[in-house]
Amino acid sequence: MAKQIAALAVFLLLLGEKAAACDACGCSVNGVGVGLMATYRQNFLGFQYQYAPFRSTLEHAQGATDYFHSVELVARFRVFRRFNLQLNQPYRLNVRHHPDGDDQRSGLGDTRLLASYILLDQLAFGNGYRLYAEAGMGAKAPIGHFNANIHDEHNLPENFNPGNGSWAGLTQANLVLGRKNGGITLTGSYQHNRPSTSGYRFGHQWSGQALLFNQFTTKGGLSLTPYCGVAAEGVGRDVKANGKYAASTGGKGWYAAAGINLRFDQWLVGAGYSQPFSQHYSSAEVEAKGRLILQLSYIF
Repeated sequence: MAKQIAALAVFLLLLGEKAAACDACGCSVNGVGVGLMATYRQNFLGFQYQYAPFRSTLEHAQGATDYFHSVELVARFRVFRRFNLQLNQPYRLNVRHHPDGDDQRSGLGDTRLLASYILLDQLAFGNGYRLYAEAGMGAKAPIGHFNANIHDEHNLPENFNPGNGSWAGLTQANLVLGRKNGGITLTGSYQHNRPSTSGYRFGHQWSGQALLFNQFTTKGGLSLTPYCGVAAEGVGRDVKANGKYAASTGGKGWYAAAGINLRFDQWLVGAGYSQPFSQHYSSAEVEAKGRLILQLSYIF
């Protein structure tokens, strides 16, 4: 059993939720997912806000900075005893600050639908340990607005579109190893992007995290769950319609992550922060800054 757990943990970390197409700023990775929703196995409905800033390291870019904001509706329902469906619908606001003038794009992002199967449901083994594991597959539909000419018309990278104009295949896996009120959660995801209608293809993406957590319950019924750990993400290079790689695309980053969840009755409020400690985005032309994630969910 120990060997199987170790092998699965390594697999998840290797798996795992858009590098700029210009030389100024921006990154097209969907973002490191920091949070403990994998530890809550009930149905839930909620909102999630993510904030991810990037700054250009190029001297001629004059300190251009991009801010990626996302407010996402997340719904998860167990339709059978071991079968779950999850829907994610983001609304995105992408903002660029530049000495020569600011710009922004906003609108609905692409819709993601994921079906997952529970492989191990609180499997008990030695010394009170419990193991939960699930794996799923799904698709991302090109619902969000995508302007294939945004680079030429507005001097903005392709990832500034709210959507990326293409279908994508999704895989995801979650593992929670717990004992008493604490444990570790491992999550990994991979997104395989198809070409857009214009022929442009964003690089395939992967992300993952390993978080330690412990739950404390007060006399009033409020539970506090702090967590900390490591998160990582990566994206392949974008490919133009002519089959050539887009300049200054692709990259990866490693982040130190920490946060806390507060739960009272069926309501859950969470906040997390991740700080990069190793990164290489867009041929080192872009530098990621600290990221923030806020969550509000109703669990039932």
